[in-house]
Amino acid sequence: MTPPPASTAAARTATRRAAPRPGPEARPRLRPVDTPRAAKRRIAPVIAPLLLVASLLAVVIGQALLAQGQVRLAGLEARLSVAEVQHRQAELAVAQLETPSRIVGDAGARLGMVTPSELAQLPSVSLDKPLSTPNLTPPPATTTTVPANVGGTTGGTTAASGSPTSTVPGTTLTTEPLTTLTPTTNGAGPPAPGR
Repeated sequence: MTPPPASTAAARTATRRAAPRPGPEARPRLRPVDTPRAAKRRIAPVIAPLLLVASLLAVVIGQALLAQGQVRLAGLEARLSVAEVQHRQAELAVAQLETPSRIVGDAGARLGMVTPSELAQLPSVSLDKPLSTPNLTPPPATTTTVPANVGGTTGGTTAASGSPTSTVPGTTLTTEPLTTLTPTTNGAGPPAPGR
């Protein structure tokens, strides 16, 4: 293709320039039209710095919380190490107090205990079956003879036993116990108190 002659191109530009332009009063007034693309262009410069500030603020707050947690953790570790030392000391003290030689020494020194000369083995009792209740027999009656003349007294109560004495010198006094309890069970163990 060949370029157009220069005379025709010059004629066209001359006709464009020669055409009268309408004046400002003939032209309608232009106003911007809101399109979604234009709205996004206006909001984007505002949102981007806000997101940047919010993310930086979140990072600062996170770092502060992390530092605070580390300080708290260091304090708890210090308290734990002190408690472990105290626990070890308490275990050592208990171990020293549990030694048989210390227990034997304190029993003899503080409580006056001595080692027995003879050891007696106690019989074992089965705990599977209940023990039978022993039958209690009343003590035998006692007989006391009061001499004819005991310091000029003719009767009363003896101080040791609290039982009455004979009012007639030279007589015999017989005493018997007031009551004897014989508990009985039906194989269920001892009777309940208050029955």
